[in-house]
Amino acid sequence: MNRQRISLLISLFMVTFLINGCASLIYKSIPLKDVAKTSGKYFVGTQNFQLVDSTRSMWFTDDIKSFRTLSVKMWYPADENSLSERAPYVDQYELIAKALSTSLGVPEALMSRAGAVKCNSWLNTDISIGNFPIVIYSHGHQSLKIANTFQAEEIASNGYIVIAPDHTYDAALTIINEDKIIYTRSKLPNSDEEAEDSEMIKRVKEQLNIRVEDISFVIDKMIEKFSKDKQFNQSADFENIGIFGHSFGGCTAIMAANNDNRIDAILGLDAYFLPLPNYIIDKDINKPFVHLGQTSWGDSNNYELMKIWGSNNSQNSFHFSVEGSKHNDFTDFSQFTKLTRKFGSGKVPRKIMRNIMNDVMLQFFNYHLKSIDNFDVNQFENKYKRVETYVH
Repeated sequence: MNRQRISLLISLFMVTFLINGCASLIYKSIPLKDVAKTSGKYFVGTQNFQLVDSTRSMWFTDDIKSFRTLSVKMWYPADENSLSERAPYVDQYELIAKALSTSLGVPEALMSRAGAVKCNSWLNTDISIGNFPIVIYSHGHQSLKIANTFQAEEIASNGYIVIAPDHTYDAALTIINEDKIIYTRSKLPNSDEEAEDSEMIKRVKEQLNIRVEDISFVIDKMIEKFSKDKQFNQSADFENIGIFGHSFGGCTAIMAANNDNRIDAILGLDAYFLPLPNYIIDKDINKPFVHLGQTSWGDSNNYELMKIWGSNNSQNSFHFSVEGSKHNDFTDFSQFTKLTRKFGSGKVPRKIMRNIMNDVMLQFFNYHLKSIDNFDVNQFENKYKRVETYVH
């Protein structure tokens, strides 16, 4: 489906290469917004690292035999005494810009605007003292682990450790060993007819299984990693784990929570339910679920499957639809400039969209992972006129 194929890269570089002959003028005159300030009491730290799974090959085709390697980013409450260097929104930006310039035929100079976007997190800080639940993030098809940085920083500032892998070969691109760029090889169907093709069904199933295995592997390795770090070992709460994901990442979140009993709560951002196998749709997952999405997926029966799955869940399942939103509004896509409305974002003002997402997500995880706050589902409809609430 085309909407799943729109990469976050478009949002990062759209101002520079989607305006044709006026690119130089626009490059100089249109500002890109920085990542919005967070609401929590903690400063936000961030680290980047690489994990290697020696039990799996890199991908599901026969021609890639190396071990499965993931690039991972983590946000967490930071000790304010250890703040030193502000983190960039895009890590290793120069390398990425050069690669995209070569592959897309775009002047490197025009990409510098996105490289200047500032976020709220600080590189390689110590973690603050506390008891912080874990929240895993799974990006959408051909997107990136930073696709919901606004939410990751917001959650971390309120006392969570957020961990996000690039699903290698399914992400738009992944940087391995600091200088090796791996581009996507994954594919989702572009039409209902293609979705029914047996080879496509097999391929999507394999892609989903790889992603789900990535999630459990990341949890395993982070437990191991933190056990060797006194600070993180004392502050990380692996007894309370949540997961959220956008699009194909929402589908991944559901399957991962089904397969891994350590995951306690699930949140989907305009999730893609169609790849879920029938046995999952018909199963009682018995875990709380919240979904934020559009009012409709058009002719697709994607949301019909959500209703069936949600009604089979013995825990509460809620869907909050946001009038005027589109698929990529549930990422950082529309947060940098109003120009995204010309290239696929909806009509919801970016601050309102961001507030809805942050509000619902934080209260949901607070209630289910910290046992604080009262998750009153009716409050969001009362607070935001664009929101409608559905209980499955």
